[in-house]
Parts: sequence; C-alpha cells; structure tokens
Amino acid sequence: VIKNGMLKNYNFIVLYNEKTFDMIVSEFTDFFLHKERLNNSIHTNKNNYGTILILFLNYIFYDRIPKLKNIEELTIEIGNEFLNKYVYGDLQQKSNSRKMVVKSDEVIEKAEIALSRFYKWLFYNTNYKMKFIKKNDFVYKDSFRFNINHKIFRDTGLKSLFTVEHPHKPSLQKIESPDELMIYVLLEVSKQFDPMLTLAIALQSFGGLRRGEVCQMCRERISRRQVISFSVDLRQEYMLRSDGIRTGNIKIPRIQIIYEAFLPYISKIYQQHLKFLQINGFDKNPYGALFIGKNNKALTTNSYGSRFNRLIPKLIERLGVMANSGDVNAAINFEMLTKNKMTTHSLRYFFTEYVAQREPSHI
Repeated sequence: VIKNGMLKNYNFIVLYNEKTFDMIVSEFTDFFLHKERLNNSIHTNKNNYGTILILFLNYIFYDRIPKLKNIEELTIEIGNEFLNKYVYGDLQQKSNSRKMVVKSDEVIEKAEIALSRFYKWLFYNTNYKMKFIKKNDFVYKDSFRFNINHKIFRDTGLKSLFTVEHPHKPSLQKIESPDELMIYVLLEVSKQFDPMLTLAIALQSFGGLRRGEVCQMCRERISRRQVISFSVDLRQEYMLRSDGIRTGNIKIPRIQIIYEAFLPYISKIYQQHLKFLQINGFDKNPYGALFIGKNNKALTTNSYGSRFNRLIPKLIERLGVMANSGDVNAAINFEMLTKNKMTTHSLRYFFTEYVAQREPSHI
C-alpha cells in the first residue's frame, strides 16, 4: 500500500484454483503476522519464509503420496522428507521441468529454520491441536547479536527440528572480518572506477546499513552537523522511482548513527558525493535519491550488488600491487580475497566488529 509516498507491505499466502482461477487467502498467512515475525522486513518474510512455506504446503497437501488431510497430522518426519527432497530439487519433478541445482548449505539452513518456526507457530496456535508434535521437540541455542545501539545481546535462536543432508556444495566462504585497510582501499577503488558507490560503501562500513537500506537513501534522510554528528533516518520506507519499482527495503525502522571515529571521513565523502551528483546532473532527481543508476532512476539493490561485485577484482588487483611493494597487511588481505568472497554484507560485519572491539562496556 502506498500512502503519502510511503510504503506499507504485507505478505499473503494464497490458495489458487488452476481450473476456475478462484483465489482465497490461506489461513496460514497468519504466520506472517504473529509477534515473532513482525520485526522482519517484507523481503525477509517472502524469501526466507514465504518461498519455503508455499513449497511445503503444496507438497504436503497436493504433491505428496499420501497427501496430508489435516495440518494437525503433520510430523517432523514429513518435514525431514520435504527438506531432503528440497535440497536436491526433487520437488514436483515433471518430464518438462528443468532440473534444479543442489542447494547451498546457507540456503538449506534458512529453509530448516523457516520450517522449524512454522512448526512452532502451529504448535502454539490455539486453532490447531497438533497430534505428533510436542513441546520438548523445540530446543533453543544461545548466540550473540549486535544491535543498532552498539550493544551485544544474547539471542536464543530456535534450533532446527530436522535432520537434513547437507551436500556441501563447493563455494567461497564469505568474508566476515574485513579490516580497515581492505575497507579504505575499497573506497579508493570505488572513487576511481565507480564513484557513485563510494558513499554507499561508506554508509555500510561506518554506519552498518544494509544493502536495501542504502538503496533507500535520499537527501532528507541525512542529518549532519559538519564533523560533530551524522545520522540517517530509516524510520520509513519511501518510493524513490516513478515506475513503482522498489529500490530497497528497511528491515528495522530506526535512526542510525554513524560511529564517531568515522565522522570526519564520511562527512568528506558525503560532500564529494553531492558534488559528483551535481557535476553529472543527478542532483535534479525529483525524489532526492542519492544513488542513481544508468537509467537516471534510483539505484536498486540488484544493480548495487552487481556494480559492487565488479569492484572486487579491482580491489584484489590494488592489494596485489601493494603486497608486491612489501605491504604485509595488504598481502594478508590479498590472500584472503583470493580464497574468500567479499560481499556488501561484509561491510556490515566490519562495522559490527569495529565498534564491538572499541565498546567493551557494552559487551
């Protein structure tokens, strides 16, 4: 729903009759509305939960032999059966269907947690009397997460209920601890090869913004007092394009403060960015968008990710030159990048670790 230029999004699971084309909202849509899901973005709910739930519901009620007659007859074994088929793309295999690739461990883990939380919701929902699921099936594990107020807190995450085969598809491990040298060299590389992204990289690295939040950036979100303070208003999601395409999403509404150690540098980058927009005629954007794509419209998360990925070979090359000149730290970073994958989310890892190391009183 778009109201006064701001967005409010809802997810629905719809039961669709392919013969009559009738549609009704499924009772399982309520899963998206219960209290544990409200803090998730529309994007997370759709991709991390909705996709799996739709596959799962179609499997148990229509594709499985025998079909499930009532959700209350659901068992953990059926969940295992579904997930192990999902891993290898064996769901709904037809003669004209394209064989799906084996899922990565990360995708499998997300599917396990999504289905585990759905089982938990069913168990505690008073509308259902689950016959084969018990309270002691649910076990929690302790983990630590970093919140927006620079504090470490304990998160009791739900363990997977299932036993799923992980094929361990070969893939590069994501970098979760880039150091300052890697970040600053990346910023310099961006200035040379794609200056539109420099401020975006800085906001992620020095403020912990997500990729979708970066692509929601417009002028009115920025509050700055020279090198004294720099904050980003992320309390509402805006429509930044006339074609209705969503540029990004805000997962946790908040006002995000740039960490004080980075204030002089990000203030300088911000001024350079405004000048760059002016010189290239991008400062006339009617929505005040700060990141513009090649079509002169606000940059989307997919475009940002693609352009970011094209900077990484340049980053590796630059670090290689520095390493050949005797820079030991550059050599370490060069080796790390050749064996691991640098992503936009790595920038948030840098912010989290940097602040946590310097704020011991909050740990």
